[in-house]
Amino acid sequence: MKIKVDFVSNSSSTSFVYIAREMLSKEDFMAAAGVSPDSPVASLFEDMFRQLKENIEQGETLTSVDDIDSLKSRERFTSEILDRMKTALQQGQTVTIGSFSSEENLAECTLCTEIFEIETERFFINAYENYW
Repeated sequence: MKIKVDFVSNSSSTSFVYIAREMLSKEDFMAAAGVSPDSPVASLFEDMFRQLKENIEQGETLTSVDDIDSLKSRERFTSEILDRMKTALQQGQTVTIGSFSSEENLAECTLCTEIFEIETERFFINAYENYW
């Protein structure tokens, strides 16, 4: 039997990319999630929206293809997502990367532990990278 004696973590983090021309709105997020204001889970999704918006605002905005090519966390994104980031910049969209932690509130923990992608005419979010 082997026993691990150094640092062990049961926490999680997830990287995400947000691509859009403008900041995410609550209305756009709720519509993309398919949650109506009178839904029994609306308050959780409103909390997730607020957390996501905060994490986007605190994220790193990439302004050039060189920024994308030099990402330290490059391996966290697939080649398709990296190409999508480059195309978005060329189209004048804003590309922001950030992360979620399972150590925070329920809304952020939910965003962190679920793998998701949302694509609408107004924005794109990819949060496939996730580790424990």
